[in-house]
Amino acid sequence: MELNFQVNRTCLYILLFFFAGLMIIYLGGSFSEKSAIQYADMTHSDSPLHIDVNGNKVAYYDYSPTSYSFTVLLLHGMRFSKENWRTLGTLDILLKNGYRAIAVDLPGYGDSDRTTGLSNEDFLRQFMEKVDSESTVIVSPSMSGQFAIPVVFSGKPVLSGWVPVAPVSISSHKVEEYQSLQLPVLAVYGENDNQFRSQVEQYLGSIPRVRMKMITGGSHPCYLDSPAEWHQSLLSFLSEL
Repeated sequence: MELNFQVNRTCLYILLFFFAGLMIIYLGGSFSEKSAIQYADMTHSDSPLHIDVNGNKVAYYDYSPTSYSFTVLLLHGMRFSKENWRTLGTLDILLKNGYRAIAVDLPGYGDSDRTTGLSNEDFLRQFMEKVDSESTVIVSPSMSGQFAIPVVFSGKPVLSGWVPVAPVSISSHKVEEYQSLQLPVLAVYGENDNQFRSQVEQYLGSIPRVRMKMITGGSHPCYLDSPAEWHQSLLSFLSEL
């Protein structure tokens, strides 16, 4: 009698483990299926794309959901390229939050040809037209301010927002001109950026619809010093546009 009880108990354990295994397989498959569905409408390639701008090759990444409210156009500083936004995770984070994210190699950087025969303003405008960049928010760190600031002040095309990250050429316009901008702006700078911090606070701080974001302990490329804080600030800004 005792032997039969032990055998029955052993069989019961085997059946329980068997059914538990089936449930794990089923749930795992369901999760994978949901994950695949969740990201099925998001397209991107780890290989850069190329287009022609005024007879010159321009390289860029394009991470696009099938539907989105904004395009975030990521420019870069002098020592950087489009690759920094990929390795930092910014492209993926923007995509997974429903934004189209484009990171471009500016002329003479990364995989783009050195010259386009265009002014910085005309190059950026033509690139945006080529990639059908609509409802655009431009992110312009450091050197790329030379490209973004002329476009911002020209009003062509009309931008949905601007995220200057301690850009150069800030003082190419007077404080009074910044005060006339009606564009939503997230001005980002590093606490320890001794060269540009005061300019950011003086000029960009005078924009009526500006949100100032100082990265504590940050250097000039402050988004590299605190990626999580950078991404949180960027997403918060975009969500309010």
